[in-house]
Amino acid sequence: GGNKWCVPKSDAGDAALQANINYVCSSGKVDCKPIQDGGACLSPNSLHSHAAYAMNAFYKAAGQHEFDCDFSGSAVITTTDPSKTHLKPLRITSH
Repeated sequence: GGNKWCVPKSDAGDAALQANINYVCSSGKVDCKPIQDGGACLSPNSLHSHAAYAMNAFYKAAGQHEFDCDFSGSAVITTTDPSKTHLKPLRITSH
C-alpha cells in the first residue's frame, strides 16, 4: 500500500509516551537530537509530538513491520501523514 506512519494512540498516557521515547532513543536505531533541546522538531514541545516523532522514526528504521509499531499497545499504524495533522503549524484554508 501507500505510506504508513506509526503514531501514539490518542489514549496513550504520558508515562507510556515517555517510556517509548526513552526506549527509542536508547535503541541506537534513531537519532533523537531533533526532539532534544535546540532540535529542529522540539516545537511543539509536547510529549505527544515528540513520541510520535520517535516512534515513527523507529518504525521506519526497523523496517516498517507491524510488530515494530506496538510499543506495548500504545501505538497504532496510520495512513494519514502525522506531520500534516499535529507536527506542523496548521494552515487555515478557506472552503
